[in-house]
Formats: sequence, C-alpha cells, structure tokens
Amino acid sequence: MKEYDVIVIGAGSTGGVIAARLAEDVSRKILLLEAGPDFPNEENRLPLFAVSGEHSWLVPGLPEFDWNFEDRDISGRRGGRSIILPRGRLVGGSSMVNSTIAARPAPFDFNRWTEVNKQLWSWQNLLPFFIKIETDRNFGNDPIHGDNGPIIIQRYDESSWAPVNNVFAEACSSMGINYAPDLNGLNTHADVYGPMPHNRFKEIRQGTLVTYLRSARKLQNLKILGNALVDRILFEKYSAKGVTWLDTQGVQHKAYASLIVVSAGVYNSPAILQRSGIGPASLLSSLGIKVISDLPVGIGLTDHPGCAWFFRGNSIGSTTGRLFAANWRGPTVDGIEPEWQTHPFPVDQEEGICGLWTYLCRQESFGTVRIESTDPFFPPIIDHNYLNQESDFKKFKNAWEACRELLNQKPFVNCDAKWLDPIVDLKEYIYANLASAHHQSGTCKMGNDPKRSVVGPNLKLHGMEGLIIADSSIFPDTVMHNTNLTCYVIGEVVSSQIKNYDYNK
Repeated sequence: MKEYDVIVIGAGSTGGVIAARLAEDVSRKILLLEAGPDFPNEENRLPLFAVSGEHSWLVPGLPEFDWNFEDRDISGRRGGRSIILPRGRLVGGSSMVNSTIAARPAPFDFNRWTEVNKQLWSWQNLLPFFIKIETDRNFGNDPIHGDNGPIIIQRYDESSWAPVNNVFAEACSSMGINYAPDLNGLNTHADVYGPMPHNRFKEIRQGTLVTYLRSARKLQNLKILGNALVDRILFEKYSAKGVTWLDTQGVQHKAYASLIVVSAGVYNSPAILQRSGIGPASLLSSLGIKVISDLPVGIGLTDHPGCAWFFRGNSIGSTTGRLFAANWRGPTVDGIEPEWQTHPFPVDQEEGICGLWTYLCRQESFGTVRIESTDPFFPPIIDHNYLNQESDFKKFKNAWEACRELLNQKPFVNCDAKWLDPIVDLKEYIYANLASAHHQSGTCKMGNDPKRSVVGPNLKLHGMEGLIIADSSIFPDTVMHNTNLTCYVIGEVVSSQIKNYDYNK
C-alpha cells in the first residue's frame, strides 16, 4: 500500500523546509502536497509576486494566491466588521506573499516553550538552527548569526529609507531610546529602535519556493504536487496511513506513506485534523464526523493584534524608498518583555499622510478555529476573539501614549506633524481600526497534557502513530516578533528528528 516514505501537507515556511531536507536522503520518497499552484520554472521565469516584496501590504494579499480567510467578528465587538486574514495559497505559502520582515524571537519567548521540553525547545538548542537557516549579510561573522544558510537576511541602508523612517529614527533618539543596529541580537528586544531585518535580496522574497525548494525539486525522490487540496488523513486504528486530496476539478485522489506531516498552517492544519476525526468531540459529532481522538484542536488561537495611528506631516509621506525599515520595540513593563512595538509607514504622498503601525507583542485574548462543514472547499470559522481581555486594551493605551510622545519630538515637530483626526474615544477607535499583524499561532498546541495540547514535544499527535504537526499552529505560546523565521526553524528541527524515523513501522 505504501507509495511514499513521507507525505508533507503544505509547502509553506515549514512544510517546504521539511520536504527539502528529507529529500536530501535520496533513498526516501517524499510527496509534498500544496493546495495552491506550483511554479516549477520559477528560477528561469520568476513570478511577479516574488518581487513585489514589502509593498504587498498596500493590497489585501494577492487574491489569486490567497485563501480568502477572514475573522467575521463573532463577538460583535467590532460592530460586525470583518478582518481580512491573508494567507498564501501556493508553493512557498505565506513566505512568498508576506512583507519579508525577518525578525527572530527573543530568548525569553522560549522560556515558556521549555515548560514542554527543557532541552529540545530551549533557546540554547534552537539558536544553532536560527544560525543554520540564514545568510546574514550584515552580521554573518557574529557568533550568533549565520553566513551560509538558504535564507538571505539584510537591513536596508538608511539612505534608501522612505523619509518617514528617518524622521521616526531621529525622534526615537530624541526620546533617549537606545539604538540597536542588529534587532536580531541577544539584548535588543525591548526599549530599543533600529533597522528592521528583512529576508529579501535583490528585490526577491527569500521564501521556500525560491530557496529550499528551488534546489530540492531537482531531486528525483521528491514529488511536488500543486493544486492538491487535502481533505483528510486516513487512519488504521491509531496510526496514520495516508491522505485524500482533491484536484481542481474536485476529483478525489489518495496517497499512502509511513509518515504524514501536516504543515498546512495555523488555520488549515486544525481544519484538516477536524475533518479527519481529530478534535473536540462535541464539534465533530455535531457534523457527523466519527471521533478518532478527542483533542483540543483549533483551541488557543493567538495573534499580534495591531492598530495604526495616522498623522500628516510635511515632506514625509513619500511612498518611494524602503518601507518597514525602522522599528521601535517598546519599554518593558513588570519584567523583561515589551508590551508592544511600532514602526512608521507612508500612506499618501500627495496628502503627506503617514501612520504608526503598532501591535501587541503578546495578547491575553484567545480564539478558535473550527470547521462548519465536512467539505474541504468550505473555509473554517475563524474567531480570534480579539480584545476579549481588558488587559489588551491597557497595552494599546500605553502604546498610544508612547506614540503621542514620539510625535511631540523635535524631528516630527519640524515636519509640522499632526494627528490626522483627534481620538476622542480610544477604545472605539481601536475597535474600528483593529487589524491582524499576521503572526497567528497556537491552534494545535504542543504540550504534555492531551487535555490541553494536541502534540507532544516531538510534535507527534497525542495517542497516534505516523502523524506529526509542524507549523505555527504548534506554538505553545506566541513569540514577540514575526513568526516566519521560527517556522523555518521548526522545519529544520522536525526534519532532523524525522531522519531517524523508522519508515518500516
């Protein structure tokens, strides 16, 4: 029955890494399934989306390569306003349609992860993997950085910045905030500002399509299959044996392997598991799905909720030059972690309008992902439950007060910078302008207790053989920065573990 040694579901930031690394062993047959299209000739005919880079934020994703997910405001706190949740539906996943910010997590982020396993998920153990994935063009000679990895990382020279970034940096300096030339350094995660690291080189996004998978697709033992929408996982008793997937015509296909790796992302991984009979028993039973394992799949969704404060100033609204170039990581509150971080962005050159995009580094509100149909073409119901906790509002209030102080600094005063509209009711403003920073995680949490988690420290599904979950859905707790680099690292960690897997089980 077995056709492959490993089937990887999802060719994004984690799945692409896993498939590429496992294929290095030419004795193993690997199948990589991706719901969106593949671009096998990308090296010779580079798709336009690969070079649209940081300006992608100007539109809600790339519609032809997007899942069209949204948070529909189930609680009604936003007055019914939906929040668009762009996710990449193509080989390369969201790593090929994001804004290319390459921020490492802070060491203290993994203090919570070590509660699951002190060795495997400690900062000390993960640092070599962060080094392995990167070629840092600015700090590659530093012991904590890499100079020979597949992902090229760099910071933009200040001479190339969009004007608002330079004024922003000068204002941060006026406030006495420490300057950090390497925001991926060890002690640069709070009360600092500096140039934002990007995984973008010669205008090309360094996502898995053009890095890990570019070289791996030449291997005969790796099959990359695009436009293959996975419906569910096939089980024999308590062991995963294969998957069913649908082509663009809706025709069902099956494939079998000794090991199944689900790397479909924070929204799709729980949806696939739930359709397969893995998830909250009450939900599955209500949809007529046979319960194979009652686990909290889809519970614990978290994100970095964000809000933009808009202002107008003279000669700083130009949208030419590098965006997302400078970053201020807020002060610590009751510990070593900042509550928020912010960076400027131009909006309208003619009107001189700019904004300060500010997001919470860790929220106290948690949400859910749940299917409402057994049809894989139906999107799951996504409820982030944003701002359910008053403490999240308090963090936004602190961020707003800090941003007001920033705009009162001389560099902004010299530009005659003024807030676009007076904010009379802060809570009302945040509800009206709240958005996602697109750093979602936690829907298939890693942990030791099957009542509170979905996978164990080795990312194997609790109580199951032959099934691993590997993407941001397994985060036991969020990280304070962008999640993309951490997803690459999870791919490296998992592939190094799988290489010793007994495929003959």
